This record gives sequence, C-alpha cells and structure tokens, in this order.
Amino acid sequence: MQQAADRLNACVSINKEKSSTTLFTLSPKQKAGTIRLGGTPLREDEEATYLGVTFDRRQTWKPHIAQAETKARRKLAILRKLAGTTWGANEKILKTVYQGTIRPHLEYGSTAWSTSAKTNLQTLDRVQNQTLRLITGAMKSTPIKEMEKLTTIQPLCQRREAKTMVQAEKLKCLPDHPMKHRLSNLTKNRLKRSSFVHESKRLSRQYREVLPQNTLPLTQEEEETPKATEKPGIQICTCVPHITSGEDQNDTARQALTLALIDEQYPKEAWIHVYTDGSATNAVLNGGAGILIQFPGGHTATSSVATGKHCTNYKAEAEALMQAASFVQDSADPCYQVVFLSDALSVLQALENDKLPQLAKALQMVR
Repeated sequence: MQQAADRLNACVSINKEKSSTTLFTLSPKQKAGTIRLGGTPLREDEEATYLGVTFDRRQTWKPHIAQAETKARRKLAILRKLAGTTWGANEKILKTVYQGTIRPHLEYGSTAWSTSAKTNLQTLDRVQNQTLRLITGAMKSTPIKEMEKLTTIQPLCQRREAKTMVQAEKLKCLPDHPMKHRLSNLTKNRLKRSSFVHESKRLSRQYREVLPQNTLPLTQEEEETPKATEKPGIQICTCVPHITSGEDQNDTARQALTLALIDEQYPKEAWIHVYTDGSATNAVLNGGAGILIQFPGGHTATSSVATGKHCTNYKAEAEALMQAASFVQDSADPCYQVVFLSDALSVLQALENDKLPQLAKALQMVR
C-alpha cells in the first residue's frame, strides 16, 4: 500500500489534509498501519464517503443508510406541511414531491448497499410507508400493500432489485470490465454475507422466465456532428414539470416541485450547486450580484460583486453567472458536475439563442 501511495504522490499533487485511509475488513482486530504521503502520515478513518455514498470499514452500510434516513425524514417534514395546509395539496402533488425529493435519498447508490441487513433496509421502508399514509390519508391499520396499489408506488425492495439487475446487465455489456467475468462464471461463496454478484445471480434465477437469455455487447456508433447552435457541455432548462400557471398551485407547491426537480436531476452528493442572483436599484442603477455555492462535501462559499453604477437587472444577472463560472473554475474542489440555478429567465433565453457568447464560453470552461 505504501508503494502505491508513493507512486500516486509522484504522479499527481494530493491535498494531504483532505486525504485519509480506510481498511475494509471483516476482522475487528486487523489494523491498516500507517501510510504516508511525502513523509506526512495519513489519518485512518472508520468510514469513507465517495460521491455521497458512505463506505464503513466492515461494509455493513449502516452509517450510509442512517444518513439517508435522516435526509429523507427532513424532506418528509415538508411533505407533512403540504399535506396539512388549508388549501389542500392533492394526491398528485404529494406523490410528485415524494418521488422527487424524498425517494432519491432512499435509493441513491442502492446497487452498492442493497445487500445490507434487512433491519437496515427496513428503516428506509418505514419512511416510504409513512409517506403512503400521508398521501392517501389512510389510518395506521390500513395494509401497506393496499396503499401501494392505490398510489401505484412500488415497494422499495422491488425497485432495489430492478436497479441491481439493470446494473448487472450493464456490466455484462462491457467486454473488458472485470465484473463481466465474475457475473458470467461461478462465484465462490466463502463468506456468509451476500454480495452484488450473488444478489444479481439470485435475481437472474428468480426471474429467468421473463428476462432475455443473451446480453448483446455495447457497440460504438459514430456521433453526428453537432449543430452550430448547440453548446457542448451545457444544458439549459427553463421550465419545471408539473408547474402550471393557473391558481390551482400556490407558491409553496411550486417551490416543492422545483426542489423535487433539483434533488432528482442534480443530487447534492454528486453535483456542485451554484445559486446566482443580480439586481439594480430601480432596475437601472448601482447593480450588484450575489453567489452561493454548495459543494458535495457539505461546505459552502459565497461571493458578491458590484456590476456598475449604470446597470440593469439583466446585466447584473448575466454578470452573476459570469462571476460564478469563474469562481467554480478557480475552486480547488474536484467535481465534474455543476448546475447553475438562476431565476433570470431572460438571460437563460438569451444564452439559449446565442446572444451571450462570452457567458457561454465562461460556462463551457467550467470543468
């Protein structure tokens, strides 16, 4: 391990303060020993978090599941408020909010931790069961299966199984992937604990009659030349699904649906969230821009900048995005996925129509 660390340190520059070691073993007595980077000993952690998934040293997944339950219950409190408001959030809105803001926390990375103990997985199932009662307004004595049929919401265990089978098929399609060999050949069962390979093979046997027997390898197709109006690496979204312009939705429901879209498409565990805003006095004087950045590690950064004495709201909003792109580009935090969240519809439409080339270039530089 020390030789590997020395080779890695010789190839790339590593922040030693943010680096640590974790020994994954089923033995409670085994120790990792001291590993150094450039003469600096690295601290040994019981857990390691990578892209929002917490790996504990004995691979029980209990810490990650506990964190997922905590996050989901925080969002469940929002759902309770929506269900209890006087204007009466209907079943469709409550279901949409659950599927967009709560369930992603209950399923994120499930192909890795779906083999955890049943007692751990049941803690997540209970969150969904409580949500079903909120959506349907059913009593505690109502069977869970009946509420699942009424709301057409699948049990989490079935969704975890489906994700496991899909992931297994993806790996089988990759001819050079090491997991393809393990999934296609006999597997040794030296441990009492199950694994992804064992689980995927069990599911394949269970659903053999309905699954295809042959998996075709992935083939590489030539990509079409992008159109001149396309912006590589940039996707612009100016609408939120299920939000209507009528009076049947109030600001609370629209906010919940917007948060649902953000949590589902851009989970904080894997994306940098950049919030920008710009304004000017009377829309024409003393413009200013504000920036809030939330990193996957949990820390945040803020910045503000003056955008000119004679400045419109439009210019201030565009400058806010420019400054935010530069801020993220210069940041030392590694993340390859960044989402910019702005309420400046006119700026986004201008960017979509190639009227802000400098801003488009700044956003494309973010890597």
